[in-house]
Amino acid sequence: MEPADVRELFGGLREGRATTSTIRKLRVALSALFATAVEDNILRSNPVQGVRIPRAAGDELEDDARPKTLTRAELGVLLDELPAQWRLFFEFLAHTGLRISEAVGLTWEHIDLGARPRVLVREQSYKGERRRLKSRQGRRDIPLSAGMAARLTELRRDAYKGERAPVFASASGTELHPSNVMRRVLKPAGVGAGLLRPADEWKKATEPESWVGFHSFRHTCASLLFEAGKNVKQVQEWLGHADPDFTLRTYVHLMDEGLGNADFLDDAVAVAAPWVRS
Repeated sequence: MEPADVRELFGGLREGRATTSTIRKLRVALSALFATAVEDNILRSNPVQGVRIPRAAGDELEDDARPKTLTRAELGVLLDELPAQWRLFFEFLAHTGLRISEAVGLTWEHIDLGARPRVLVREQSYKGERRRLKSRQGRRDIPLSAGMAARLTELRRDAYKGERAPVFASASGTELHPSNVMRRVLKPAGVGAGLLRPADEWKKATEPESWVGFHSFRHTCASLLFEAGKNVKQVQEWLGHADPDFTLRTYVHLMDEGLGNADFLDDAVAVAAPWVRS
């Protein structure tokens, strides 16, 4: 079982109107069960650890709990600070919104660069262990832009080592370790872009160490999709969320506020007054 499976379980219980107390009790029991399995070397890690209980319908996110997205300007500055060999990887994260476990687990057999370029999300790699995605929502096809497809075609030409080889690999050709990429690549770039504090300032700061991480690119992808006019259902399927309600609760703050104007209704309804009808 993966953390994604636990999130899906809790999400299903929440959809079934289970109370927070009920889900919390189940979480405690599962955590103890999996902790024992880790101690007995049956599992490598506890999949419940770090998984939050989903909010009940109608609960609003506090400002500091809302997913923080990069603005277009911040994204541009951050990408400019990255070493050239890493820019494609992080641009890919912003294009596709893949979870980091899905991105590092992506192999060439799941990149379709044909007439309709797309990413076939079928697997993930978590702490070095590869797993096939089980849920229907997790298994999804994400369209690629012409520009991203062209750059992946170049990468395939220069770095292809077989259908089961990782698309984005380490210098030795193995799967990336997210913790290493974060420490060696993303954090220094974030500092250079002015989005993160230098390491020597973290201990003295009263605010959180940072908010820029791999998931920032996923949230930014959601922001760009809504900006482009995608609806909640489309964004849910793009990101692989369990249900559109979760997507709406998570990203409602990205949507336009207010009612806007009503001019569009004249053309949409096209009801003419009786005295102007022909």
